[in-house]
Amino acid sequence: MKDKFTHWYGVLIAGPVGLITWLLTIGVFDLTTMISALVTGGTVFLSYFSTQQFTLQKYLNEHELTRSEYKYIKKELKSAREKQKRLFNSYKKIRNFSDIKLIFDINRVVRAIMKKVHNEPKLFYNGLQFFHSNLDSAVNMVEIYLDLYRLPGKTKEEKIELNTARLRLLDLKRNLELDLSEINRNDYNQLKIERAVLDRTEGVNTPRLENNDSKIRIKDFNAELSNTQKAGEYIDKK
Repeated sequence: MKDKFTHWYGVLIAGPVGLITWLLTIGVFDLTTMISALVTGGTVFLSYFSTQQFTLQKYLNEHELTRSEYKYIKKELKSAREKQKRLFNSYKKIRNFSDIKLIFDINRVVRAIMKKVHNEPKLFYNGLQFFHSNLDSAVNMVEIYLDLYRLPGKTKEEKIELNTARLRLLDLKRNLELDLSEINRNDYNQLKIERAVLDRTEGVNTPRLENNDSKIRIKDFNAELSNTQKAGEYIDKK
C-alpha cells in the first residue's frame, strides 16, 4: 500500500509551493504577516491534499481498485499484520526443536502472502480464505499448542491431544501453502504463456540454425577441396 509514498510526495510538492507563496505575499504583494501566513497555510494544504489525492488515484487506477475497495483491503491488511506479529512472537514460546521448523515454515508462508498482497492489493481477493479463516486458525492454534506444551505434568491423554494438534498444524501449513499458490496463480499462468512463446520461437529458430550449420559445413568442405587441388597442382609442377 502506498500511504507513505503519497504522503511524502505531497510534502515534497507542498513545501516548495508554500515557500514561494510566503515570499510572494511578503516581498511582492506586501501583505501583513497574518494574512501571508493564512494564504501560505491554505496554499500548502491545497497543494498537499491535491497532490496526495492525485497520486493515490493514479495508484488505484494502476491496480484497478476503487477507493472503497482500497480502504477495505487496507483495513484487512492492518488486522492481518497484528495477527502476523502474534504469530512471529510465538518463537519465544517454543520449547521443542522439532517445532522450530514447523513454526518457521508457517511464518515464512504467511510473510510471503502478506508481502505479495501488500505490493499488489487486488490479489487480496485471491486470498480470502487466508485472511478470513486460515490465518486466524494458524495464530490461535500455534499459541494454544505452544502454551500447553510448556506446561509440566501432562497426562497421557493430554500428550496424545498435543500430538494430534501438531498434526493438525501440519495440515494447516499445507492449507496456507495452497493459499499462496492461489495468490500466485496469475503469475504461473503468465509463466506458462511466456514458456509457450519461447517454445514456439525456438521451433522457428531451429531450422534456421540447421541451415546455417549446413552452409558452414559446405563452405569448410569447399575450402578444404580448394586447398587440396592447389597442393596437387604444386606437386605436378615439381
